[in-house]
Amino acid sequence: MASSSTITCGVCESQHTTTKADFWCPECDEGLCSQCLKHHSASKGTRNHEVISVDNYKQLPPSIANISQYCSLHDRKFQNYCPQHESLCCPQCIQSNHATCNGILSLENVIQTAKTSVLLESLDQNIKNLKINVERLVEDRKQNLDEIQKQRQKFYDNIKLVRNKINEHLDSLEQRIIQDLYAAETKVKSQIEDLLSKLAENSENINSMQKNISAIKDYASDLQAFLGSKMIETEIQKHEIFMQSLYDDGSLRKLDINCKIEDKITDVLSTATLLGAISIESSSPLVVMKREKETQAQTRSLKHVPPSTINDITMTLQSKFNFLGITGCTFSSTGDIILIDFDNTRVRILKEDGTLKSEITLSPSGPVDGTCIDDKTVAVSCPCSNQIQIINISTKRVERRIKTTSQCFGLCYRDDYLLYCDTGRGIQKVDMAFNCSFTLVEDNTLSRLSYVATSKDNIFYTNSSNSTVTCCSLTGEKIWEYADQSVPSPYGIAVDKGLNVYIASQSSNSIFVLSSDGKQARKLLGHNEGVNTPYGLAFDVTKEKIIVVNNFDAKLYGLC
Repeated sequence: MASSSTITCGVCESQHTTTKADFWCPECDEGLCSQCLKHHSASKGTRNHEVISVDNYKQLPPSIANISQYCSLHDRKFQNYCPQHESLCCPQCIQSNHATCNGILSLENVIQTAKTSVLLESLDQNIKNLKINVERLVEDRKQNLDEIQKQRQKFYDNIKLVRNKINEHLDSLEQRIIQDLYAAETKVKSQIEDLLSKLAENSENINSMQKNISAIKDYASDLQAFLGSKMIETEIQKHEIFMQSLYDDGSLRKLDINCKIEDKITDVLSTATLLGAISIESSSPLVVMKREKETQAQTRSLKHVPPSTINDITMTLQSKFNFLGITGCTFSSTGDIILIDFDNTRVRILKEDGTLKSEITLSPSGPVDGTCIDDKTVAVSCPCSNQIQIINISTKRVERRIKTTSQCFGLCYRDDYLLYCDTGRGIQKVDMAFNCSFTLVEDNTLSRLSYVATSKDNIFYTNSSNSTVTCCSLTGEKIWEYADQSVPSPYGIAVDKGLNVYIASQSSNSIFVLSSDGKQARKLLGHNEGVNTPYGLAFDVTKEKIIVVNNFDAKLYGLC
């Protein structure tokens, strides 16, 4: 709305008197008190001006109320309209900027039917349609929310049902094995107790023989002592044979109970990392929007024209994906978005609309960057284990492992060659067909989290240790190097079809673009635009989209 502050009379103010204005003259662009209005209405030059009350003037939006009738360049009143440039003109504007324009119109003739024009009526109808569309969209989204809640409850119940069935099955298996455990204990206990009973009986006989020996010594005659000794000797031999039999028949072996958990049960703990997978699917909108003059709107749409210089480039946010710990990204030829999840050790594959299509758990941990080899194969760098894994997306299996001499980080693929950043060595080139590798660009300062990209006949890579971005030929010769500290800690790198180079500056939380000759740099996005600890970048040349992976999310931008 127009300003609610007190508006003073412009005529009185020019005479150094402050008087509250009761009326407003749009053509004079000033307020009028009741007394000055009389003179204003009587004056030949102003009597035809349409005056409104100050209260009505205050109802105007600021953007409308602040429209001036005077040229800001020449301080002269607008008198004409140039249809060619769709701009208001003062007399001096016509001389300086519109001298060659055809069809200059009188402003008075142009605006006299403004309030009753077809355009204003059409705009009014369009606004009504927008309001109807918003209401329809709100209702549609609310219905979608209700459906989502019902779906969530349905799948929640299904998950609980599956979990209960698993619990019941495990409880049954547990009860069965516990019964077997007690049965094994009872069997061993029975064997040992039976042996203890025999030993107790044997011990009584031995004690009895010991007493008999003592009695023979004290009271028996010589004959009794002789014969008694023979009898006791025979008994002792029987007991010795019994003792020896215990060793011979294994009765004295140590008995233990052992329990081996079924392998299929323990495999569940290591292989079943998920109870299921939740995905978001999208389908065609059900809501029908009301449109006016749709054909006219289509004819007014502009074709996208690629920016000619880095000063013309802007990045417009299209989608945001809330994944933590993503360090690398790439696009497949089918338009899928592939994210390398360092924190959770997996490859996430998203559809074009951002819904999760598939994910692959990796081993060992710590993947950093990825690149597509073809529609079914992706290469992933794993610096923690000094290797690159070639993974089949369909089978989710590692088809091949390429060992690296040191930690490998950024990588890209081109014409059956794999290029990767080897820490402390430089850019390595792997011939996938002949299974051999060599140093393409020697750079012993190459740091961790260096990234590489290729476009046309050039190779581009970052080095955060000295804040440089380097462009080389496909044979490794340096073409240019950007070493300005205004782009600190460059990590991710991507290149558009005009060879403009996009850089993720990790320490400044920014995205920069370098000109194709490496001489100019311009900041495109910063922390205020949602860039937070950026790592990898990837550019889709066919659709002119770029994805930026931050420490806390991934964002898809369109270029214009």
